[in-house]
Amino acid sequence: MRTKSRRTIGLLLAGVLIVGVAACSDGGPEHFVDENWSTADIVAGGKLYDKWWPITAAAEPTTDFDPIWASQSTNTRSGGDTWRCKECHGWDYIGNLGRYSSGSHFTGFAGVWTARTDERAVIFEAIKGEGADHDMAGVLTDTDILNLTKFIVDGLVDMGLYINTSTGAATGNATAGQTLYDANCRSCHGADGQDIDFDGDPGVQGVGWLANDNPQETLHKIRWGHPGSAMPSQVGSGRTDQQTGDILAYAQTLP
Repeated sequence: MRTKSRRTIGLLLAGVLIVGVAACSDGGPEHFVDENWSTADIVAGGKLYDKWWPITAAAEPTTDFDPIWASQSTNTRSGGDTWRCKECHGWDYIGNLGRYSSGSHFTGFAGVWTARTDERAVIFEAIKGEGADHDMAGVLTDTDILNLTKFIVDGLVDMGLYINTSTGAATGNATAGQTLYDANCRSCHGADGQDIDFDGDPGVQGVGWLANDNPQETLHKIRWGHPGSAMPSQVGSGRTDQQTGDILAYAQTLP
């Protein structure tokens, strides 16, 4: 297995500055990400972070995202799962410091939360990783990477504000959340949240099950939608962070 130092060099947005990124501050040409920032699609970025191939209309990868994935041995998933940003960096965006600090999803990789304050061009190049261990250039276009960069800079939320990190209980207003759920979610998920089954186990694992089993994932999907489905982004529909937290709180009351 590669050494930890090699892993760290290859980690997406681990806070390491990338040398050689063009920046307009030195009088050089604008970087692609700065030149096109006004057209970046933050909702697409949130969905790409979840699972990029339904958004890019690509086939699901069948090989592992190596050499990055091979640099860890604790998470034994393979194929497409290894290419999902969330699998390394977590639904809560803090990687090895959050929900994925232990358990079967643990990789030891850092999150993207601290990288949100880096220069946009630095984030863009770290995601792209062309020729490096974290090389997404072959599967994502520059526009895709621009959208992911926009999501990281402007779309992350401190989930600790809306989810008790010790218990997983949502801290929002469930009464306000019910009003929002009925207006925005009920038509697809049903009054009891069980019209769509999220798991193949016996019985129905609906909204209430997912909201309690993985509130961080649920909040991310409330905010950005589900890739490859008709589920809309509540952020894109104008909901505030507090309102999405309220929807989560109500979702946890469902069976």
